[in-house]
This record gives sequence, structure tokens and C-alpha cells, in this order.
Amino acid sequence: MAALVIYLFFPYQRTLKIALQNVAGNGKTYIAMDGVSVTTMGLTASKLLLRPVASPSQTAPFELSNIDIFWSPFSLLRGKLAFDSKASLYDGTLRANVGGISLAGSGNPNVFLKLEHVNVGKCPDGFLPFFKGVSGFLDGWVKKETSPARPDRETGSFRFDLKGGEVKDLQIKNMPRLVIPYKRIAIGGRMDGPRIDLTTIALVSDAIMLIGKGTVEATDQGQNIDVRLSYETLAKNFPLKGKGTILISGNQAAPSITVSSP
Repeated sequence: MAALVIYLFFPYQRTLKIALQNVAGNGKTYIAMDGVSVTTMGLTASKLLLRPVASPSQTAPFELSNIDIFWSPFSLLRGKLAFDSKASLYDGTLRANVGGISLAGSGNPNVFLKLEHVNVGKCPDGFLPFFKGVSGFLDGWVKKETSPARPDRETGSFRFDLKGGEVKDLQIKNMPRLVIPYKRIAIGGRMDGPRIDLTTIALVSDAIMLIGKGTVEATDQGQNIDVRLSYETLAKNFPLKGKGTILISGNQAAPSITVSSP
């Protein structure tokens, strides 16, 4: 039975990489585990490391610790395999449920990831492209149907909620770099293959309020972003005045940010 669990873990490992790619950037990812201990009902590991192939200069990998993975024997009655797991992630918790793994090697697993009170400021720089230059504590979820053979065909939805941090990497054209302490940031949307539709983007702070939507689409050159935000300044000493629109476009690694006023 232990050998069977080890064999069946590999679909989970591949599925985990696909499950995280929208959160941690598209592209191939190296994955490794340390301190693995196998039981009849699953396995535990002291550490799991992910490192994007496209980021060889990144010194620190994305790290999970204290991983517990349990498989459901009842799922085998339907010819499928299901896993539940829990891991520590930067002062918080990552929970994952992976179901619908076909024992015949075909089929699209269903993945549900839940993030609880994760300190995004401790994540390796650039690993979470949605939250580049952002500190704070993250709660949220990602739900998707994946295809291990064709990750470009995955579909799903997500919702992220951040609280108690700062946006520190907002460089608007012809303006000094902005630092925005915020009360809450909400991001939600859907995934359809290489395209992500951001249907909800909202930032609430004492200095400014932002609301908008946009798209992110993966290409051979990286992820292209097209976001439109409406803003209203609340603090008199904030560099950005009044009301207007912020446009974010270009490659997500180095986007162009411009402001227009009514």
C-alpha cells in the first residue's frame, strides 16, 4: 500500500504545479520535497520548494512547510483519486483539495486552493506577480479544472483579499514612485486557458480609492496586462489629485502605468 501511495503521489505533484501557476506565474516550475514520510493513508513532508524555470536568478524558491497530504480511499470506488492537504505558508496556511485524478491517466482534475492569512511580504520577490511590491496578509481561494497534459486549457475562478499592508511598487509615468498604505485590496476573476479576466479590482485606503477591471494573458514573451482603474483621492497631501483613470498595460514584469484626468 505504501508503494501505491508513492506512485499515486506523482499526479498530485504535477497537478499542484498546474494549480499554482496562475498564482505564482505561468511557465514551467521545478518542484522538490524534503523529509517525506509515507503512511497507508497519505504522506507528510517537512518542506516543498517551487522554483520557476524562467527565473534562474531568483535566489529563494517558493516554500511550503509542514505538509500533510491525505488521499480518500472511497474515491477509488469511482475510479478516481482525491487528495486533501494542508501546509504552512509564510505565517499562514495553504489548504488544497485535488479530486478527479483518473487512475487510467486521463481526465481533468478539479483543484481547490484556499489561502489563510499568508504574509505576502515574505514571499520571494517576483514569485507572486499579482502582488509584486505589495505587503500585507492574504486570504483567498483558487478553483480550477486542470489538464495535466494541456494546462493551456484550464478554466476556473479565484478571489483574493488582502489587508493591512502597503502598495510599494507603483511607478506612474512622470510622477514619483507612490507608496499607498491600504486597508483592503480585493481581486477576483476567472481563468480560461492563457487568459485571466480580472472582474473585480478594488483598493480602499485613507489616501485613495481604486476600482476597476482588466485582463492578463500569457504569451511566449511573458504575461501581458491590460487594466483600467478609476481613482478618487481622499488625502490632500497625496501626490495624485482629484479623480481620474489609471491605465496599466504591457508586460506584467515591467508594465507601463499612465494617468488621465476627466
